[in-house]
Amino acid sequence: MKRIGLTSFALSLALLAMVNGTSSGVAQIQSNLLPKTRKLRLGIKHPQASNQIIRVRSKDGTLIAVECAGAGPSLIMVHGGIGDRTRWTPMFPLLSSRFTVCAMDRRGHGASGDFPNYSLQKEAEDIAAVVDSRPGTVFVLGHSYGGVGALEATFLTKRISKLILYEPPLQDPVDPNLAVAEAIERMIKNGEREQAVATFLREVVKLSSSEVEAMRSRPSWPNLVATIDSQPRQIRALAAYKFDPKRMRMVRMPTLLLTGSETVSPYLKQAISSLQASLPNPTLVVLEGQQHNAMDVARQEVAETITKFLLASADRSERKSHRRHNKRLQRTRLSAAVIER
Repeated sequence: MKRIGLTSFALSLALLAMVNGTSSGVAQIQSNLLPKTRKLRLGIKHPQASNQIIRVRSKDGTLIAVECAGAGPSLIMVHGGIGDRTRWTPMFPLLSSRFTVCAMDRRGHGASGDFPNYSLQKEAEDIAAVVDSRPGTVFVLGHSYGGVGALEATFLTKRISKLILYEPPLQDPVDPNLAVAEAIERMIKNGEREQAVATFLREVVKLSSSEVEAMRSRPSWPNLVATIDSQPRQIRALAAYKFDPKRMRMVRMPTLLLTGSETVSPYLKQAISSLQASLPNPTLVVLEGQQHNAMDVARQEVAETITKFLLASADRSERKSHRRHNKRLQRTRLSAAVIER
């Protein structure tokens, strides 16, 4: 009887929320009281309904879509040259207990808008706008091309507490890549979109043929194909980018550099080495057995590496606070003992 009464009460609350436009947070609490069959009848989504999609206006007015979940300090995740935020959302369950994880769609990708006059600077402005929109402590993770934008965003906002860069292409060869950009445009024009993606991955990212074939079978592949149109302009933007080691000395926040032990590209390896030599506070982690896409196949390892780095200082601060508390307690006890005497 009690179970039937609770179910009826919860169902009434949920229906009332739908009619009166009750806030999504309340609706989520009510949906948790309903059996799964009732949720299906009412069209209430299961656990992922707690994910929130927001839109942040960048400097030039472009709206950037950001999907967030979890609680704690914000971790902004920026995807690479092709694909969208769904490249990183599968990592949410592994990180959302410690962080408010927010995966953004870069401009021209996913649910984000775009603007005619493209530049790498605008990518950096987008990331800075998302960072500045978040409350409290903010961390940023940038993968591949998204890592270049994340690095540049550190010059536009002071809100980034820690930075994670996973193989950003900072020192790729110019002329060969520009030739690839032209080839990709021809393939897209001829309807050979999957071939264009494979060409980019082999010729620019330098992935092994076996890794490219493995990527074809992963859930992220259709989104890579859907966003290949933006790759030529990004290659041209990188061709104009000049890596300046002296300038990197201004990036003072702790920075985690991620690279795969099996990464083939000598240019990605060189970029990591250059960052390690020029950044004031770098930490290098080599992901054993991985290439450029560890978040697809080694999520647990990537999540543990991210968490350890981001929470390291917090753990040290907590230990220091605990030691200070114990010292104060000892002094209080000693003073009490003296007074008793």
